[in-house]
Amino acid sequence: MGASTGLGAAVYVNRGDRSLIGVPVAPDFDPYTAESPPVGWVLPPQALTLMSGAGIHLPRTVSRFVNRGGTRNAGLELWLDQGLGPSTAVRVAYSWQARPVVLDDERPYPVAQLSLPPAHRLAVLGMFDGSRFLGSAGVVGATRAFWADVLSSEYHGFSSAYLSVDAAFGVKWRSGGLVTSVKVTNLLNRTIQQHVFGDFLRRAVFAELRLRL
Repeated sequence: MGASTGLGAAVYVNRGDRSLIGVPVAPDFDPYTAESPPVGWVLPPQALTLMSGAGIHLPRTVSRFVNRGGTRNAGLELWLDQGLGPSTAVRVAYSWQARPVVLDDERPYPVAQLSLPPAHRLAVLGMFDGSRFLGSAGVVGATRAFWADVLSSEYHGFSSAYLSVDAAFGVKWRSGGLVTSVKVTNLLNRTIQQHVFGDFLRRAVFAELRLRL
């Protein structure tokens, strides 16, 4: 690896036009009726008529999909690779993403349905690759994100900022032709919620075997 230094930067702008989004519909837009009850309905079909008269509807259609105006996303990525010796190196990577912008349109994208990615992400990784052993240890963190891509606004919300400690250790065999390693993500076993609707991540351990032919 040596003592070399590598620097990198990237700026990006992404634009999406005619975005397809889900639009909730009123409960009485397309309800089940006595003539077309739900599959497996156990009550008399006339019960649906009585419920409808009382303002209680069982909708068949949950949402519609329509095209709306576009959005623009912009961001910045920076990274540094620093060699510390013949077998050791450190990598630092940072990214920033601006709040999405709704573009002018006759039917603009609804602001209430904009999801906001983490504004800041940072990763620091140390790596060792020797003649017999190899390994890495690092920390990955991100600020909170706002999710508005599920159901209606009652289900929108933020997922918390998170910090994950990851590590790996391996051994080389047969002059490097065979490598066995163990990798651990979220070493501290913190509850990391990737999405406001779920996607909880805990500690994960992987065993890996690499064979060079």
